[in-house]
Amino acid sequence: MSLKHGLLGLLTLRKSSGYDLSKLFQESLSFFWVANQSQIYRELDKMEDLGWVVSSKVEQDARPNKRVYGITKEGNLELIRWLKEENAEDLAVARNPLLMKLFFSGKVDREYSIALLKNYRKICEEARAEIAAEVKEIGDVPETAEKPAYWLYATEYSVRQYDFQIKWIDETIDRLEHLK
Repeated sequence: MSLKHGLLGLLTLRKSSGYDLSKLFQESLSFFWVANQSQIYRELDKMEDLGWVVSSKVEQDARPNKRVYGITKEGNLELIRWLKEENAEDLAVARNPLLMKLFFSGKVDREYSIALLKNYRKICEEARAEIAAEVKEIGDVPETAEKPAYWLYATEYSVRQYDFQIKWIDETIDRLEHLK
C-alpha cells in the first residue's frame, strides 16, 4: 500500500484538512499502516501536483487558516486502479524493527531481549484493546458508505494479528528464560 492510496481512500469519505486526515488516519488505518503528520502533508502536496486532489484555503477567525483537500475524478480513478491492481509482491512486504533487534540480540545479555519483548507485549495489549473497541463499534453500525463491512474485516485481522504476537511473545520469553 502506498500512503497516497490510503489518503485517497479517506478523502472518498469527506473533504478534510491535512490535520483532519492525520487524525482520521490515526483512528482507522494506523492499525496496519503508520504515517506521521509531516508525511501526510508531503503526500498531499505530491497528490495535488498529480491532480489527484484539489485544495482550497479556508480562513478561520480563532485559528490559523487551513487547506481542505478533496479527491478529484483522477484521484478516484487512481484509487480504483490501485484497488484492482494484482501486484502480490507489494502485499508481502514486511518490515519489523522488533524482529531485526531480536535477530541480533545474541550480542547483548538475555535480559535486554526479555525486557524488549515484555515492553512490546504491553504495546500489543494496548493496541489490541483499542482495535477490539473499534471492531465492536464498527460491528454495531449497519453497513453504510462510511462504515462498510470491509473496515470490519481489516480491523478484525489486526486483532488476530495482535493475538498471535502476544502468544508468540509469551512463548519466546518462556524459551529465553529457560535457555541455558
